[in-house]
Amino acid sequence: MKHYELTPAYGRDYKTKAQVVAAWEAYHDFEGDYQLKFQIVNKEDIPKPCTVNLRYKGNRNVLVKVK
Repeated sequence: MKHYELTPAYGRDYKTKAQVVAAWEAYHDFEGDYQLKFQIVNKEDIPKPCTVNLRYKGNRNVLVKVK
């Protein structure tokens, strides 16, 4: 299973786990990691099955989502 690490796109930041989950579920854009060639992606662009690490709180915290 692949693992991807995503950070909020366009200078956005989410302060709480609930905010980052809501953004992910609402198909907000995130910046992909090297495997995704640092492209802007959202929930529907990620290959499945995989594990997605969503960064928030100044990129200091990580939420793990399994798809």
